[in-house]
Amino acid sequence: MEQKPKFNICHNDFKEIMEDSKRAELIEFAVKYNGKAVESNEMDANAVATSLLGLSTAIETANSILNGSNAKVSVKVHGSFRPGSFIIDIASFYSTPSVIQTVFNSGNIETVHNVIETLGIVSAGVCSAGAVTYKTLIWLYKKIKGKKILTKKSLDENTCQITVEGCNEEIPVNIIVLNLYENKKIQQALENVVSPLDDEDMSDITFLVDGKEQEKILREERGYFHLEDTDIIDKKEDVDHFVITQCNFEGKQTGWRLSFGNSQQSKGKLDDFSVKVLDENFLHMVSRKEVIISNEGTVIIEARYRKTTHKAERLTVNWEILEVLNTDSLTNNHKHPKYKAKSFDEF
Repeated sequence: MEQKPKFNICHNDFKEIMEDSKRAELIEFAVKYNGKAVESNEMDANAVATSLLGLSTAIETANSILNGSNAKVSVKVHGSFRPGSFIIDIASFYSTPSVIQTVFNSGNIETVHNVIETLGIVSAGVCSAGAVTYKTLIWLYKKIKGKKILTKKSLDENTCQITVEGCNEEIPVNIIVLNLYENKKIQQALENVVSPLDDEDMSDITFLVDGKEQEKILREERGYFHLEDTDIIDKKEDVDHFVITQCNFEGKQTGWRLSFGNSQQSKGKLDDFSVKVLDENFLHMVSRKEVIISNEGTVIIEARYRKTTHKAERLTVNWEILEVLNTDSLTNNHKHPKYKAKSFDEF
C-alpha cells in the first residue's frame, strides 16, 4: 500500500527575521487546516506545499501590484502541530528595509499589514460612507461565488460598482481589490491555496493572528476560487475507454495518470497523461479497496471525461474524469468491453 507522505516543517526561532523586523515591518499569522484528514497532525506533502506556495505567490504578487518595485516581501514558514489540526505559522516582512525607511517616510508605500489585509488574510473594516464595500479579496471571492463580472462602474477614486452574471445586485468594490481579483497570477495562486479542500475529509482553511480567527474558507466555498479560464480555446466532454497507468490508492482526486490503447502500450506509460478524478463514488471504492487497481496498466475504465485546452504562456490541456461508468465490472471481475484503440490525438 502506498504510504502517505508526511510534511514536517522544522521550527525556526525567526532570529534572522526578527533582526530584520527592527528595521522593517513584520507581521505574523497562522494558516490552520482543519478536518478529519489532519486529525493525526499530518498532511499530504503535495497538498500543503501547493497551498503554501500559492499563499506566498498571492502575497508577493499583491505587494508587487500595490508597491511596484519599491518593496519586496519575503514569506517564511514554520510548522506547529496541535491535536486535530495542522497549523503553519507564517511571517511576512519587507526584505529591503533600507529602501523601505525612505519610502515609508514619503507615504508612497502600502505596509505589509495593508497588503495582507487587502487580501483578506487578516481582518479589515468593510464600512465605507454608510454602505458595505468589499475591501478584501477573499470576501469578494465569496460574494461573487466564481460568477463572471458583467459590468463595472466607477463611483469615486477608490470604489467601483460591479454586477455579476445571474445577479441584479450592484456590488460596491474597492478598486484595488478588483484589480487583484482580475490578476491571473493571483487567481491561480488562490486556487492553489484552497486546493487541499478538494479532499472531502478537509473541512476548512482558517487564518489566525495571535490565535484569533481572521478569515475562514469552508470546503463548500472552494469552488468560488476556481475561476473560469478566459483563455480557454476548446472544451470537450465525451465518453471513452482509458487505461490506468498510475493510481492514487487513497482515493484522492489528484495523483492519477491515464493512457489509451491496450495494456501493452500503457505498461511503458507511452502517451499517458495526468488527470483529475472527480467521481466521488469511484474514489470511495478505491479508498475502501472495493476495486483493485495496480500501476501495471491492466485496468481499463470506461468514463465520461472533460478535456479543456487553454492558452496561457503555452498551450495546456487539462483532463478530468467526471464519472467512471463501469464500476460494476471493476468490482466483479467482469471482462472489459472490447474497443478500438485510439491514437492520443483522436481524444
